[in-house]
Amino acid sequence: MAPLVFAHRGFSSEAPENTMAAFRLAWESGADGVECDVHLTADGEVVCMHDYDTGRVSNRKLTIAGSDWAALEGLEVGAWKSPRWNGEPIPRLGELLAAKPADSILVIEVKCGPDIIAPLAALLDGSPLDGDRIVVISFIEESLLELKRVCPDLKAYWLSDLNFNEDGSMNPSIQEIVDTVERIGVDGFGGQSGKGISQELVDGLGAKGYALNVWTVDDPEEARRMQRIGVTSVTSNDPRSTLEVFDGDTAPIRRLPERD
Repeated sequence: MAPLVFAHRGFSSEAPENTMAAFRLAWESGADGVECDVHLTADGEVVCMHDYDTGRVSNRKLTIAGSDWAALEGLEVGAWKSPRWNGEPIPRLGELLAAKPADSILVIEVKCGPDIIAPLAALLDGSPLDGDRIVVISFIEESLLELKRVCPDLKAYWLSDLNFNEDGSMNPSIQEIVDTVERIGVDGFGGQSGKGISQELVDGLGAKGYALNVWTVDDPEEARRMQRIGVTSVTSNDPRSTLEVFDGDTAPIRRLPERD
């Protein structure tokens, strides 16, 4: 079976990342889900933004953590991509939750510390969406630990870069990845596309019932390799093309695997 396909920051190869335009295009493309990044504002709003400030995607540079929502909500964050998207605003996570199709998976990457978990949990608790179709991911162990303390049944993956030492060994090693996932108490791991994603990693995680997400898979040959070795899901800037690579080995509504 083909991996699930998640749209990286929405359909970000065509539309400005982390905007409702990108999320809507992703849903229309047939992607199994969308991935978004979230930060916490100074007044406790959870907003969709990758960077710690708005400088790259807007004509004003405001830090998310240092700004109230009132200062951020009027910013334009689409024109940097193309004049077609001029006027796209920063969405709050609540807006995304309200618009998400019921059968779509939402992958939420937490980009900041554990202070975001309480307001994030409140948003998810207040949503009518099926919690089985939500995954929270993060590089930040403290945020994942707090998430699992507050929402133990919510799916979560630990993220890490996969680097290689001069002797050819991977850092973190497969055993270190499995041990960290187990220690944090999460449900899977996410690592970047490349030689670090191996059959050995798939098997090592699978032996413990853990999922493996791979980002960012845009190359057709890499997508085929991910399917061959059996990763759980891939995240792609161009979900439509990645789905075409898998060529029908997908179902209209697919679910994340459950751990034993």
